[in-house]
Amino acid sequence: MGGQEIKYSYTVYIIPLQPQNLQRPASHCTGMTRGRKPVAAIEEAKKFAERMGYRWQENTQADLAYDLFIFKPEAACIVRVRQTRYRIDPGTIYEDIIPDDLREVRALPFPPWIPKEIWLRTQHERAWRRLRVHTLSVGELDWWKPDDYVNPYSR
Repeated sequence: MGGQEIKYSYTVYIIPLQPQNLQRPASHCTGMTRGRKPVAAIEEAKKFAERMGYRWQENTQADLAYDLFIFKPEAACIVRVRQTRYRIDPGTIYEDIIPDDLREVRALPFPPWIPKEIWLRTQHERAWRRLRVHTLSVGELDWWKPDDYVNPYSR
């Protein structure tokens, strides 16, 4: 090209993510993070993790918003355990019923390649709902073969 040098100039704008301005429904949306840790639910979650082949380590750092670090040779995950007394309908939008939990889990100082989940159930359900928390979304796991997990409430 005859030794001709082409120079480009770029301007990069870094715009921080802003939390969504979600309206909380008037009913029961703030009851998830109040009060003490769900100690009995955490004990049951440990057993649930063991049934899937995980070992677990309980969080001892009060300033970190998770309850368990679960791991096995092929996988690891950060887990926050929550229980609610309210029914979870098929059309539930989790950002509406557990916004504080989602915000706190998203803010955890772990590398992005470590999955973060919220294990949620109601008082009257005996099965756990596994919610995979991503930066901008949350998804309910319906089926996960590596853990032999099937969500009985799958939509």
